[in-house]
Order: sequence, then C-alpha cells, then structure tokens
Amino acid sequence: MVSGYLLQRITALSVKEETGRGLSFVKRVYPARALGLGLGALAVGAALLPQQHPLFFWALWAVNGFIWPHLAYFKALRSQAPFQTERKHLLFDSTSGGFWVAAMGFNPLASSMIIMMLWMNNIAAGGVRLFLKGVVGSVAGLALGLLVFGWQLNLVSGQLIVFACLPMLVAYPVAIGSITYRLAIQLHKQKELLKQISRVDGLTGLYNRHYWETRVSDLMAMVRRSAQPLSLILLDVDHFKSINDTHGHLTGDQVLQQIARLLRLNLRESELLGRYGGEEFALVLPNTDKEAAYATAERLRRLVQLAHFDTDKGATGLSCTISLGVASYHAGFQSYSDWFRAADQALYAAKEEGRNKTVLSCSGLYKADIATA
Repeated sequence: MVSGYLLQRITALSVKEETGRGLSFVKRVYPARALGLGLGALAVGAALLPQQHPLFFWALWAVNGFIWPHLAYFKALRSQAPFQTERKHLLFDSTSGGFWVAAMGFNPLASSMIIMMLWMNNIAAGGVRLFLKGVVGSVAGLALGLLVFGWQLNLVSGQLIVFACLPMLVAYPVAIGSITYRLAIQLHKQKELLKQISRVDGLTGLYNRHYWETRVSDLMAMVRRSAQPLSLILLDVDHFKSINDTHGHLTGDQVLQQIARLLRLNLRESELLGRYGGEEFALVLPNTDKEAAYATAERLRRLVQLAHFDTDKGATGLSCTISLGVASYHAGFQSYSDWFRAADQALYAAKEEGRNKTVLSCSGLYKADIATA
C-alpha cells in the first residue's frame, strides 16, 4: 500500500514536471509560429489572388493563417500533455502547407518559402524525426490539394508575390535568431546554476567536499612549485549530536548554517572553506604558516564560543563550541591524505583533551590551547 502511494506520488511529480516543460515549449514556439503562419498567409494569398475562388475558400485561408495559430496556442496551454499537443499542431501545419502548395499551383517562390518555414519549425522542435513526419504530412496535404484543385501550375512569381514574400524572408529569420539567442542565454544560466549546485553544499552554502578537495589539490600543486606556506584547519562542532537529540534536527541544521555564515564572514576571500561532512568543516589557508594558521583557528574558536545562534525554538538562541586541528603542509607529506590525517589527528587530540580547543600538529607533537570561559 505504501509503495503504491509512493508510485502515485512519483508519477504525479513526473507528470507535473513534464507538463511544466511542455508549457515552456509551447510559450517559446508560439511567437515565431504565429508570425510565420501570418506572414506565410500573405505570400499564399498573393499567389492565390489571380485565381477565382469563392468566399468560403478565402475564409479558410484567413482562419488557417491568422486565427489557427492562436487557437492552437490556447489549446496546447490547456492540454494535459502540452508538448505532444504542440508537436501535433506543427504536423498539422505541415499538412496544411502541402495543401496550400497545391492550391497555389506549385508557385516556386511562395511554395519553397512556406515549406521551408514549416519544416524549419519541425526540425527545431523535434529534430530529424519530427522533420520526416512533417515531410510525410506535407506530401499528404499536397495529395489532398491535388484532389481538390486538380493538377495546375503557376510558375510565374510576379512583383505582387515577391513583395508579399519579403516580410517573411526578413522578419522570420530575425524572429528565429532572437528565440535562439534567448534560448542560448537560458541554457548558459542553467549550466552555470548546475555548475554552482555541483560545487556547493545545499545546507550551508559552502563548498561541498568533492569540489573543496579539488581546489585543495590545485593549491597543493602550486605550493610544490612555489614553496609557499599552506595550512589546513579541520573543525568540528562539539556535542552536536546532543543538539540534534535535544532540540531536533531542524535546529541542528540552523546552527550549522549560522556557524558557516559566521566563519565565512571572518575569513579572507582567498581562504578556502568547505563543509567536509556532517558537523565538520575544513579550511585551507594559502600563504599561511602554522603559527598564523593557529592564530586564525583560535580566533574562529573564540568567535563561535561567544556567539548565540538563533533558532525556531526560542529567541534566546543556543551556544556551542568547536574543536580545531591545524596542520601546515610540508615536503614530508607524500599526499593529501597524509596532510589531512595530520590535521584530523590534531582535531581528535583537541576532542580528547576536553573539546573547545585548538591543537596544532607539529611532526607528531601537539600544541593545545586550553579554552577559558
């Protein structure tokens, strides 16, 4: 029963997401499609004008060119599957285009322009597959038109047809270019957003572990070439489990968010801060030797100790402390793992000595700062 409910929820979310993408597609296609069909109708009308057609025929021409694209737009918006509905509308356009080609007597300029516009819409909306379906639709419409009008040829493109085609030849490519440009900008923004999401921890807004370690590897490679000092600080929130157990995980998350904000506001832009996992944070300090790194760690420890963290549980806020382990990079470390292990051992020593301490790793020896109230 539970699995059935979850399946229904997943299906509902998938349908909602698909509908959202379909509506976006419909809204993106609509302006160029309405413009193309409207301007295309002018070219078709110019080619049909010398022929003697009844009034209802011209009504059909007007509906197809000037009313249908708007009706199709609102129909697609109200559809449960907007994307599929709009693709069907595009295929209908291709079919009607073939019909009008037969009605025009295969006028070369107007016919090629109309078919070009319709097939361009198809390949832009659905690639080669929809394009081929559009070709089939155009052939079917052409066959229908031949049944209605018979075989006739109108191969002369006079000035009226040329001037009627000019708006389409000028305006439609500009409209397609504008849509393509906006789509490219949107895709670029989405790419940057995805890149940011892949780098950032969702809770704290700090770098996540994977991206932080990638940046640290780059810094280590630079240090090996330049011999500049580089230091690592690992810090852990003391008794964080008791915060979660006593006040709830939501309160614990709020504390982590505020600690992350406090740390970030009190660090230089070049200092690389990330959430390493759980309640543990990692900080790399470029151009910083072990004494300066130790001083920075102590400053951060005191800032957290004096802070009060606001939560939904009450206005007075919570207090907590952090323990820190510091290790400066040197040639004796064979890898990042060795360097991290030294800082981690210093952090472990800080916790073993009572927490709320900073411990500096010095070739296996540890220097501890005893916290004062």
